[in-house]
Amino acid sequence: MTTERYAEQFLLCLLEVSGGSLTEFLDPEAIMKSARLDMPEKDAILSLLIEQGYVSSGGETRERPVYALRFTNAGLEHAQHLRRISRSKTERDVYLHNWLVRWAYDNTPAGGSASLQEFAGDEHWWFAGTEVTWDEVFAAVDFLEAENLLAVERVPGRIGVRPTPLGIKFAHSHMTLRTFMTTQQPHSSSVTNHFGGIVVQGNATGSNLATGGGNTQTVNQGVDGDALASLVAQLRQIVPALELSQDDAEELAEEIDTLESEGAEPTRGRRIMRRIARIVTPALPAAAAAGADAAVQAAIAAGTGLFG
Repeated sequence: MTTERYAEQFLLCLLEVSGGSLTEFLDPEAIMKSARLDMPEKDAILSLLIEQGYVSSGGETRERPVYALRFTNAGLEHAQHLRRISRSKTERDVYLHNWLVRWAYDNTPAGGSASLQEFAGDEHWWFAGTEVTWDEVFAAVDFLEAENLLAVERVPGRIGVRPTPLGIKFAHSHMTLRTFMTTQQPHSSSVTNHFGGIVVQGNATGSNLATGGGNTQTVNQGVDGDALASLVAQLRQIVPALELSQDDAEELAEEIDTLESEGAEPTRGRRIMRRIARIVTPALPAAAAAGADAAVQAAIAAGTGLFG
């Protein structure tokens, strides 16, 4: 498993033990034991968290370069975010819906299927510092099978999964599943429309036909999926630099999640982006102090450009 996964477990445990304190220094070895992490991983975990700016160290000596540590503002916000999404059924389901297809794609041999039991040994068995459960995995497999993203082979002692052609297309897309599915136009039959003596043949799936003044035109609707995914990634990257209050940080995280899931509808996305801007704009001075004001302004500009 990667150091990033261990670090998420460490942060959740640090949050539990510290009670969210920004001033209390704690022994990292005690946190490692409490989180049931292997001690040989300690140095890599601490180096990563310090590099990310999530913890700061104190009481260093030559013999013990990291004697104790405490949360930074960014680290506390990130740990609270991990705790929030780890307790959300929706977030856990969405995570598995996204990763099970890609895991199956990466692990399916030619002409065969991947053994679902092996997923328990993969790093993606962990979400936001917590293990997923078999009940969650089985429910996700059922959903993905119903959506024609996974083909499932069930025999005594083994469940085999492999991506369908649509699942392979999703794995190649680098999109979230929700964004990917909004780009898939449903099949529709060819139709003939009559508008004041003008005959329009064919279909306009995902569009509206606008008529008037003797003219007929197709008006495309919807938000570009790649652009939306890029905007969501930008917004999540700037959050640690904003130094928001706990309430504002949680509200912003929820709005970004909502934008990711509902922003493909232009009117809805525009409203969500306005709420995000109202949270982010007052925090620009803090972002400037952290040298991140350009990134924050670029994210807001990207949202404005996408939704108007």
